[in-house]
Amino acid sequence: MTAAQIKYWCQTSSVPADRVVVNGVAQRELTDAAAVAIASGHLSDDARAIVVRRLTHSLPVPALDGGFGQLRRLQRTIGQTEQQLDNPMMPGVVATVVRSRLNGLLRRREELRKVVTSAKGVHASSIRSIRRERRDGVHLEMADRDRLFAGLLLTPTPNVAGTGYVRRAGVLAMDRLAGAVGQLASRAGSTRVDQWVGELTGEPVGAQPTTPSGEARFIDGYETILFLAGSLYDRIQASPAWHSEHFEMQRLQLNLHRELADIATDVLALRSVRVDLDSARRSGGFDRGFAEHIDSREMALRPVWAQLIERVQALSDVAAVVDSATTELRLLDEFARAATIDDRIDRLVGRSGDREMSADNAKRLSEQVRFGESQLRVYRDVLNGNISRLESHTRPQLPRQ
Repeated sequence: MTAAQIKYWCQTSSVPADRVVVNGVAQRELTDAAAVAIASGHLSDDARAIVVRRLTHSLPVPALDGGFGQLRRLQRTIGQTEQQLDNPMMPGVVATVVRSRLNGLLRRREELRKVVTSAKGVHASSIRSIRRERRDGVHLEMADRDRLFAGLLLTPTPNVAGTGYVRRAGVLAMDRLAGAVGQLASRAGSTRVDQWVGELTGEPVGAQPTTPSGEARFIDGYETILFLAGSLYDRIQASPAWHSEHFEMQRLQLNLHRELADIATDVLALRSVRVDLDSARRSGGFDRGFAEHIDSREMALRPVWAQLIERVQALSDVAAVVDSATTELRLLDEFARAATIDDRIDRLVGRSGDREMSADNAKRLSEQVRFGESQLRVYRDVLNGNISRLESHTRPQLPRQ
């Protein structure tokens, strides 16, 4: 994965499905840990450090059956339904059904909020356990849990905006179809009206849409780079080699949880500044001097974006090295199993004392093991270089508006 590829994918807000693979399988959703680390970018520095600390020490973090992508799709559906209700042309009978569906979606979101913010076994509940977690620096206060939930509502999720023919047609199509449904509603029962409204508001919450081309599409380039960083995090975390004793020093050098949280923080801050700049341009862009000032501020942001791309590309290099090391470790495990005492005894009895062949096999096995170990040393050296690239990046300072 090159920096040019990452830049292009962010420009087009899409990633080929075969380029986001974890354990040989195309990844459709981020893991809970990746989603939580990215959502921590919405928190204060102190609260984010607590989330990173919990992830680092393998303490429980919020989780949902099916992943947090369903939370993102739920929030998207709520926003679209609220927008449809603002349509003054919507007939009363349709509005009643849509409002009923919206209330059901809001109740579902509140249920999930309680799961995330008050889950047993994740957050301390007794006074003693709360005091202990605060002393250890791993207790997330309720206000921060609510902010974390708000961040999880925006979990980077592929194709969240690409579902439903009405969504692709736009709001104008919704306006026209709502009028048509209103004219027919008087001749149909409420069940039929509810079915029509379901078609207007898209697929049910929890569906996992795909695009015809198999691409993973996103809202914008910022969400794209967050998903790429999260998927690389998942890829490295899923590697047995990364958690082996061979890379213990590298794990101490590079805290993946903190790196992902820092990338998310910088991406979200950059997007916030860009939104403010675009708003300022729309408000005062008619003044030439002001417009030139906005242009200069946008130019100052380009190195920040370039550095974020480079950091994600460095993570990609780490993932590639770890994948190769996993293959070497698998081969070493095979060699080790072939050299157990039981196998040697069975081969000794079966060959009826063919000592020469036994010596040749032992010599060949030793050479293979030594080669595998030398390859792991090479991978460690390469990984140290990739980690040095990540450590060399100071946190970018966003220009003042």
